Amino acid sequence: MKLQSVRDLKLELAADVFAPIGEELLERALRPRPRRARHPSALERVAIGIGFSETKDEYTLAVRLQARSKALRATVERLRDRARGEIDVRFIGRLRPHDAVPVNPADLRKVCRPLIVGCSVGHIATTAGTLGLIARHRKTGGAVILSNSHILAQSGQAKAGDPITQPGPLDGGDAKGVVAALLDSTTLNLNGPNQFDAAIALIDTGLAYTANSAPQLGSFTIGDEDVILPDVEVTKIGRTTGLRRGKILATELDDIVVDYDVGTATFDNQIEIGGLHNLTFSDNGDSGSLVFDDKMRAIGLVFCGNPNANDGSGLSYANHLPRLMTTLDLIAI
Repeated sequence: MKLQSVRDLKLELAADVFAPIGEELLERALRPRPRRARHPSALERVAIGIGFSETKDEYTLAVRLQARSKALRATVERLRDRARGEIDVRFIGRLRPHDAVPVNPADLRKVCRPLIVGCSVGHIATTAGTLGLIARHRKTGGAVILSNSHILAQSGQAKAGDPITQPGPLDGGDAKGVVAALLDSTTLNLNGPNQFDAAIALIDTGLAYTANSAPQLGSFTIGDEDVILPDVEVTKIGRTTGLRRGKILATELDDIVVDYDVGTATFDNQIEIGGLHNLTFSDNGDSGSLVFDDKMRAIGLVFCGNPNANDGSGLSYANHLPRLMTTLDLIAI
């Protein structure tokens, strides 16, 4: 199928195939319950997006399953019929944010001055993740670090001004290693769809940093939305696995379910990346890593995954960086 045809089909399926569970979802959204009590039904654990095809300039309907059931199998067959067989189905299992890992000493987990893309960072009361991007906050004019909300802002539980350490606390960071103050974060909605898991922190005045360059990879630019497509080879630098290569398997994936410590959340418009060379693209502690395409354009921000999926080569998921920068009012330095 052509790219626009897959996008049109996604809209049709959202209004047709998944309509039978609409009343259930609306009723549950309106039902009073504790913050952590959300447990999506099996039918919610179907994500659809745009997958790659072996035919040049053609795409397929990407279908991702996060649970196994007869109901899901029947749903997949309906989707296969609607897509006339042009479908890429994968079981991806349960997804978790990439944080909280045992530490093996490495350069990115040590004190990094100047601050660099890929180094360990975290809210002073969390574990450790990855510094993704150093950018300019348009409103304040200050230089900020960008990573995930669950790394810098305790998934929205932290307060503006809270200290951010480098390295992250799990890597030995403490009050002496404070490099920034939490400025803003995206909201993690447990009762509806999300697009971003991100936060920014204002870098302390006078602290040196290296922007627009990644260790081992060199200089990079910020990509546009229209370059984020399936079958593109990508790289990332992360606090845990360092330099890893992968391939975009699907884009614009909707209804990805992620299990956070504070509850379960769904995400729309996500990038799915599979590892190459029998290595996972990312693992625990790589949350916040920038994703670069084959022209060294930054296009995504890793936030979760399942290292055991995809026949052991793992699956990683990333927010669309261009949209994220607009949401948090960021520009390149």
